[in-house]
Amino acid sequence: MSNATEARELELCGKVEMRIALAEDSKLQALLTTYLPPLLLKLGSEHASVRNKVISTCQHIKIRLAGNQSIVLPVAKLLAQYKENPNVSMIRHFDLMFIQQSIGKLSSTEQMSLLPVLLHGLANDAGKPTCATIFNLFLRLLPQLRIPLRGSKEDNELRSEIGLDDHVQDAKFVALWFSKLILLTIVRSSPSGVTCPGLTASEYEFLTLNGKSETWDPTAEEGLSLIQTKIVVLAFLSSGAFTDEERFLPALFASGDTNSRISSAGEDMLKRSSVSLEDSELIATLLNTYFTLKPALQTRILVLLSKSAVSTTFPHQVIKIVQQAIRPDDSINVPAKGLETMKFRNALFNYMNWVSKVASATDIAQVAPSLVGFLRSYIEDQGWPVPHDKADNEAVALRALAYETIGSLAKTTPSIALEKDLSLVRWLFRSLTEEESSGTIFVSIEGSLSSLLNVFSTPLDPELIPQLRGLLLRYMNLSDEEVVRSARFSTARWANRCLEYSDIVARWIDILALGGRKDERSDVVEEGKKGLDPYWYQLLSSSTSAAMSDCPLPNWGEMVKVFFTGQSILENSVESNSMKSGMEVDSVSVFGNFAGEKINAFAPAVSYCRRMLLLGALKNSDISFEIDADWERQLDILFRSDKSSRSIMKAYIKTMPEDALQIYLSAALEGMLGKEGNGLGDCGKCLLDILSLAPSKVVGSQAERAVELLPCIKSNNAATREISAQVFGILAAHPTTMIESVEKVTRSLLVEIKSWSSAIGAELNKVSGAILAIGFLTSRIAFYGRSDSLNENMIQESVDTLLSVLADVRDGSTKEAVLNALGQMSASGILTTERIDKSSMTVDSLVGLLATESKKGNERAISALGRLSVVFEDESETLLSIFTTLYGLFELKQAEVHFTVGEALSTASACWQSEALILSLDVDADFKGRPGRSSAIESVITRLLRDCKTTKPSLKKASGIWLFSVISNNSRHDQVQSRLRECQSAFMGLLSARDDLVQETASRGLSLVYEQGDAVLRKQLVNDLMASFTGTTTQLKVDEETELFEPGALPTGDNKSVTSYKDIVSLADELGNPSLVYKFMALAQNAATWTTRAAFGRFGLSQMLTDESIVDAALIKKLYRYKFDPNPNVQRSMNDIWGALVKDTSKTIDLYFDDILAELLNSILAKEWRTRQASCAAIADLVSGREFEKYEKHLSEIWSKNFKVLDDIKLSVREAALSLSMSLTGILVRQVEQGASAKATSMLKEVLPFLLSEQGMESSAEEVRVFGTITVLKLIKSGGKALLPFVPDLVEKLIGLLSTLEGQGVEYVRLRAAHYNLTEEKIDNARSTAVSQSPIMEAIERCLDILDEASMQELVPRLENAIKTSLGMPSKIGCGGVLVSLATRHSFVFRPHADVFLKLLEKAVLDRNNAVSAGYARACGYLTRLASDNSVTRLATYSKKLYFDAEDETRRQISADIIYSVSKFATDRFNAYASAFLPFVFFAKHDSDDHVKEQYEKTWSENVGGSRAVLLYSKEIIDLAILNLDSAKWTIKHTAALSIAEVVSSSGSEISLVNATELWPGLEKALSLKTFDGKEVVLEAFLKFVKGAKSLWQGNPAVALQMKKIAIREAKRNNDNYRPHSFDILGKYAELRTDIDMFTDVENTVLAIVEEAISEDKMDIDEDTKSGKKDDLLIANGLSALFRAVNVRHKESLPASHLPALLGISTKIHKSSKITAATKVAFYERMKALFEGLSEQGARSSDSQYQLATEFFELLEIPSGSGTEVMRTKRGEAACSLARAVDEDIFGDVEEDRSLCKKAIRTYLIEGLRVERSPQVKATFEKAMKNLDG
Repeated sequence: MSNATEARELELCGKVEMRIALAEDSKLQALLTTYLPPLLLKLGSEHASVRNKVISTCQHIKIRLAGNQSIVLPVAKLLAQYKENPNVSMIRHFDLMFIQQSIGKLSSTEQMSLLPVLLHGLANDAGKPTCATIFNLFLRLLPQLRIPLRGSKEDNELRSEIGLDDHVQDAKFVALWFSKLILLTIVRSSPSGVTCPGLTASEYEFLTLNGKSETWDPTAEEGLSLIQTKIVVLAFLSSGAFTDEERFLPALFASGDTNSRISSAGEDMLKRSSVSLEDSELIATLLNTYFTLKPALQTRILVLLSKSAVSTTFPHQVIKIVQQAIRPDDSINVPAKGLETMKFRNALFNYMNWVSKVASATDIAQVAPSLVGFLRSYIEDQGWPVPHDKADNEAVALRALAYETIGSLAKTTPSIALEKDLSLVRWLFRSLTEEESSGTIFVSIEGSLSSLLNVFSTPLDPELIPQLRGLLLRYMNLSDEEVVRSARFSTARWANRCLEYSDIVARWIDILALGGRKDERSDVVEEGKKGLDPYWYQLLSSSTSAAMSDCPLPNWGEMVKVFFTGQSILENSVESNSMKSGMEVDSVSVFGNFAGEKINAFAPAVSYCRRMLLLGALKNSDISFEIDADWERQLDILFRSDKSSRSIMKAYIKTMPEDALQIYLSAALEGMLGKEGNGLGDCGKCLLDILSLAPSKVVGSQAERAVELLPCIKSNNAATREISAQVFGILAAHPTTMIESVEKVTRSLLVEIKSWSSAIGAELNKVSGAILAIGFLTSRIAFYGRSDSLNENMIQESVDTLLSVLADVRDGSTKEAVLNALGQMSASGILTTERIDKSSMTVDSLVGLLATESKKGNERAISALGRLSVVFEDESETLLSIFTTLYGLFELKQAEVHFTVGEALSTASACWQSEALILSLDVDADFKGRPGRSSAIESVITRLLRDCKTTKPSLKKASGIWLFSVISNNSRHDQVQSRLRECQSAFMGLLSARDDLVQETASRGLSLVYEQGDAVLRKQLVNDLMASFTGTTTQLKVDEETELFEPGALPTGDNKSVTSYKDIVSLADELGNPSLVYKFMALAQNAATWTTRAAFGRFGLSQMLTDESIVDAALIKKLYRYKFDPNPNVQRSMNDIWGALVKDTSKTIDLYFDDILAELLNSILAKEWRTRQASCAAIADLVSGREFEKYEKHLSEIWSKNFKVLDDIKLSVREAALSLSMSLTGILVRQVEQGASAKATSMLKEVLPFLLSEQGMESSAEEVRVFGTITVLKLIKSGGKALLPFVPDLVEKLIGLLSTLEGQGVEYVRLRAAHYNLTEEKIDNARSTAVSQSPIMEAIERCLDILDEASMQELVPRLENAIKTSLGMPSKIGCGGVLVSLATRHSFVFRPHADVFLKLLEKAVLDRNNAVSAGYARACGYLTRLASDNSVTRLATYSKKLYFDAEDETRRQISADIIYSVSKFATDRFNAYASAFLPFVFFAKHDSDDHVKEQYEKTWSENVGGSRAVLLYSKEIIDLAILNLDSAKWTIKHTAALSIAEVVSSSGSEISLVNATELWPGLEKALSLKTFDGKEVVLEAFLKFVKGAKSLWQGNPAVALQMKKIAIREAKRNNDNYRPHSFDILGKYAELRTDIDMFTDVENTVLAIVEEAISEDKMDIDEDTKSGKKDDLLIANGLSALFRAVNVRHKESLPASHLPALLGISTKIHKSSKITAATKVAFYERMKALFEGLSEQGARSSDSQYQLATEFFELLEIPSGSGTEVMRTKRGEAACSLARAVDEDIFGDVEEDRSLCKKAIRTYLIEGLRVERSPQVKATFEKAMKNLDG
């Protein structure tokens, strides 16, 4: 059976072979179509003999086919058979072989039908030998595929049409190989394994068909153009046939291609791609491919990876990427130096930054150490810290980025920075101080160091702290000479962020930052301040609590020792002495750490230690003291004015180590003594503060140094003198000081004072200091209880001296000193009545003198008077006199003085039980002064309470302040405690005062009264206060005329205002509850009273007033509106009342929401404008932030009534209504953004018309217009389909708005562009760009995006109207943009209307503004895509008419813009109508206007391939040109002539008779035109025509004659610019006409003109600077024409007979002064050509003309050796040809004459050889010598 089958198969094969062998060529194709596929199917036979038979038959078929190239095999059947036999390689091989033979012969339709078949199943062939061939076939056929317009219906259906939706794997396979194709670059050499970047060797072989060079050779028969194929592939990929995922890699690879067409296509696809960069499979592919790609593509991939979080999950690849980039294995695939390297490394560093920010902790821990190491080596390899090349700016920028990246990476992995030796931190600090690459790189290094701060956040590893301290100290102490730049700022910052606040080293660094250098940078100083401030430290440390417990303070004792004794900060450390500057100091010197410039840090160190000591005292107490921004001021206030705080501080200081206190006091004292007694900073103040609290023992340690203060006491600075005197008094009076020493120094001071009457200037200052010292010394002696030990006489002398000075002194500072001293002595008991009486002044006179000074407002005198009262007994006349004096000071205007008076009253009444005196006790002693006077206290309180109720403003004001001071200082006395309720009443009465200070005093007084009482009293006080507010007591009595408001404070219109209680009561009517209104209106007796809310906030008034019994709906809804009253005073009052009444505002409003809104809607249309305005503001506030559902049912009513108020007669009401509209619109926008509800959609119908009206976007008010526009833009952005009904109106309005919103000054600037060094074109371009990028255009695009057919119908008339009526340039530009958008993105709905708008644009495009016109022309181009055939034809006709009928270049420019736009944006339609467009385009591209010419040239070059394409349209062009040569417009005539000229020039070197006959009439007519700029081009075309169209004029004598006439006519034209060219053409024409002798004609035409040009007598009438050059060219071309006119081939004319004439004109020219080098060169060239021609033709002279030859040779000027080498060479060549002519008897056969001529020539040549330097020129002379000798 098997044998039979084999035999039958062999028989069948044999028959087929026979039929094929016997078939005629004409029938072979039909036969093969039938039998070839089944024959090849037998290759799958199991019998080898059958397969061999088929193979032999195939060989025969191949031979037949080789001789019959026209045969087309059944490719479709063979391809189907190939696909059906995937496992039979023989069948597939031969199928493919025959497919390749015929596939190129198929029609484009047949080829396109094969594309899906080739694609399907291709993925299954992967790895098979035939797969590459099939893919190559697919690439060959792909250009036949018609790619539909992007986004069209056909485009969306393309994937299913070619079957890729069912063959997804094939789509992915093809896309993958497309990506590899994009990477393919051909390597011409072909060793085994060759490849290109991005491809493996096997992939390269796949794409090149095993390395065949012809595969990608477009000149080969089946070769492809690689670039063109890539472009086609990208077009196919961008279609709907592929998904974004499939096209991503090809697009990415294409974007990095060097060919702009390929890269732009790839960029476009990437921009539109929606591929997720979080696809791990995609990222893995990118990472694996990355290392094989070119650097440009690697850069692109790095940019993409910098947007992918998933990419950071491949730590090994990330490390490899960085390693390969920084330490490449080879130098082959590295970026080129320059911009490519810059981009690559920039992308690399950005990616590393991305990894540091996005990678997980696990992944970043794997990569960060390596990457940091690579980056450090990268920087160090460039030279570190000083780079090798500082001039490379790009390298410096990358270096800076590397520093930043190091910081970003290191902060993610703390272990990198937290090394035991702090290697990275040290490296960065050294870089910061020594890096020299640029002046700005420190910013990057500081940024890197800042990135590491969080890594070192406290608490740190204890082992690292010493290392970090040492590092920071070292860089803080480096001098500027040691470094390039200081690191002090970063050092201080690190100290503040990385070390605890309690760290003394850190605080020392801050001290140095604050004052360590004289001219320290402000940022360093500021950082030092922050570090010393615990509040800032907590902020910098991101502390959320301000409690002191969260900020441990430094150990004060240790800190003082470190700062002021030189104690080593770091034990056993290299930096242990880094605080010292090398200056040798005594071990106990407090300045040991402050050598040199560091002395400036001494005062800050002293001051800081004082603050920490006092702060530490409060921290360890029960006092609640928060560290906030104002803590230092609060600390000082507590220290100076709070007795309990001062006691706590005093007790705390006693717990401090005595040695530390002594060191500090010594340091402060040294600082005070500095600067020759003027002191360092606040050292004196700090010393005084701590001395006043320090234990007696500690103070005693410094007592012996009191005398050192004497220079300070005598300082010229008043403050220094006073502080020094007080410190001196504390120290000198100390019990450890011998009384003798005290007396001695006192006597010396008294001696100093004695000269007071004669002293002036500095001496008087010394007297003042001595007076103060006497006062403080004697008083402190008394405080210490040592006054009895003093010599009475000395004390009396002191009193006498001071009183005598006081009696007569005129100097202010001295008087102040005396008053201060007397006050101190009075309070201490040193000054007594007895001692006064013993002096030169009586008690009464002293009191009288002080009273006189007090009445002048002298605070020192007032204080002294108060302290003097302590001296006198109770109920004494003098005491009463003092009180009377103090009471009489109420007339003083200075408010501050009254506080001093109050303190004096307190002192006079309570004596040493007054806190004013207690707080002045500044020594550690148990001093008991005079006790308080109960009766006096009672009397003072009574008097002040009475005076607080007086109607006299000044007395009322003073009494209130005095009462406040008395209570403050005497609060613990029973007389005060018992009358606190009365005091409260008095303060309440003062709240109605008009003086702000009195109101503030009253407010604080109420708080003070409340704080001083016990619980029971506090409750009673609150009840009294409540009663006064609610009117149940008579403590606040008013009558109808009581003035409660300043006139004008509450205006009501008509020049009236609310001022009285009666006016206020009248406002209560509408509430219906006058008593209730009175309760809270009483609180508003004066609008200014409630500007200070202290009374409410301090003792809980708000809690009492929230009693539900007085809160109801009627009150709430009225009060809510009053909160928005137009008057700001009423607003503030009502807001305070609301705050008091309403505890929870949100809850209350929710409870009464409907009542409030109903009230507001009712009052919004009230008669009173105030009410309407307040209602608008209240509604806006009420609905803001509320749930939409809560007021949705009222929204229609709100809008309706708001629209009415928008037209209110009063401007402020309209503005309030507009504000409400803004709020409502904002709510609506938010509703729409959340997904428009049906209600919100319906509301759009009400809102949008309003916004589009004159009340919104078209408002005359700019702010309203801007708001309306912004609101509309927001609605459009969020509205979606809900906006569809409004789109037509929106688009029209928005287009108009483009012009409205443009700045008014733009048009002015445009009109005056020249004044601003601008052009109108530049300004218009900027305006056009602004329009295209404006948010309004974006909004229009969004509107267009939701269009459907119905809304498009409505939009058409609106858009037409906008185009017709828009006046502003931006609106017109917008119209063009809208049309472009509709034509490109919305073509489906816009196509039916394209013709209408294309016709409309015919008028619009004629706009006077070039930018507008160009915009409309561009729109024409896009509309042509969609327009009907008739409209396209109409547009072409219109454009031509516009061009030919134009009166100026403007219309022609518009025509050019239209045509170019059509060709660019509707290329397919342009090509379809090429015959209508291209001839005209060719014609117009010769226009004289540059813009017109450029546009048409671009149109022609972009749509026509090659110059020969002109011939396709030559007839149409010629016809068009001839027609327009008769135009009335010269521009058109000239353009026509130039068009004909180019047609001739493009016709080739040989022009057929037919073509010549067709071209000649037009050319002849063009030449007949008058001369014009550029006509020489026509003349050159004429010459070319004569050369190429010999068949025409040689066979037609009339044409030849006419040509001759034309050449001569053109040469005779009188245009100076044209004539040189016409001479040149005439000469060349004569040279071409070998059939005639034209010498005479040329001579007659040229000679006279040339002779005139060389004439010395020629009058220069041309002012043109180029006239000389024109003459040069004229002479050269004229001479050349004469030489060319000698027809050496026309022997009948005896060409040698013209030589005399030539010699004559040549001689004249050479003798002329106007001869130039160019003329000489032309002469040499033509002379050479002439005599060579004569020699070659043997044109001998019948007569002897050797004299002519000699004279010609003389003209060569060979012996002169002048001219350039080129000229001399030309001269030599001319000599050679002349010598040859002489030798060949051209000048006659007379031997004697010839010998003489040769001799002369030889002489010239020998001389020329002698002087010539150039070997090349010499060679020509030697050749001439040889030519003479034959």
